[in-house]
Amino acid sequence: MTTKETVSAEIKSVSALKCVRLKIPRLIPSLLIEAVKGRTFSPEQFYVYQEMQVDNSSNFLYALIDDDKKIQGYLWAELNTLDNSLFINTFSISKEYWGKGAGIDKAIEFLEVLRKQTKSPRVLWMTTNEKFYAKRGFKRSKISVMEYNSN
Repeated sequence: MTTKETVSAEIKSVSALKCVRLKIPRLIPSLLIEAVKGRTFSPEQFYVYQEMQVDNSSNFLYALIDDDKKIQGYLWAELNTLDNSLFINTFSISKEYWGKGAGIDKAIEFLEVLRKQTKSPRVLWMTTNEKFYAKRGFKRSKISVMEYNSN
């Protein structure tokens, strides 16, 4: 078996994962929350916030579930009720499902469904890896994200 075949065999197929809306945020393994680059909140803060948002129709928390009903990832999005933009706050998926961006491709596939359900004209996703997302059809927004630190 070649190295490429070995790597392919180790990467699990994301096509089998299902997106399921979560009402119990603590089901998400803390390791998936901790894996989010640039995260400024702890898993506990995330759980508490999401528990307060359970009945908020503009808050979307979805788990990526495998055939064994194990959570392999999650996606958290919010709908801006003023302009109906869908904003992706965080996305995380277990490393064994990464495979050349397959996890992101699965998220994009799901976002297209969610975008249509919410009648959102656009999806906004902040990233530290612009080139990676550009390869998947994302375009630089006219909106700039600016950060101010008073330190």
